[in-house]
Amino acid sequence: MNNQEDPLRSLLHEWEAPPPPVGLETRVRARFRAWRRPTWFGRLWSFRISIPAPLLAAALLLLAVGFWLVRRTAPLQPPAIASPAGEYMTRLETAGFQPLPDGEVRIIRSGAKK
Repeated sequence: MNNQEDPLRSLLHEWEAPPPPVGLETRVRARFRAWRRPTWFGRLWSFRISIPAPLLAAALLLLAVGFWLVRRTAPLQPPAIASPAGEYMTRLETAGFQPLPDGEVRIIRSGAKK
């Protein structure tokens, strides 16, 4: 059956919807506002602070530079021990350690091994 020959279609074109009841719009708006009214937790959860993009970029840049400065430290050196006279520094290296046969202590100046 063709849509243009359908009697229901012609009846629907003639039909007009009834007007909405008086005050329907105000009741719907009032119900919507009552439904959307946030609680204290909802207000806390949706709290918003607007930060301009250049200010945020500058803050991130300062944070990155600060992190870089903190991380940039002198290279780690083995612990240095002062001699009793306070003139020599020694390093404790255990690689290839062999005790001296006479038990004597030898102080070797830094950079010059004898």
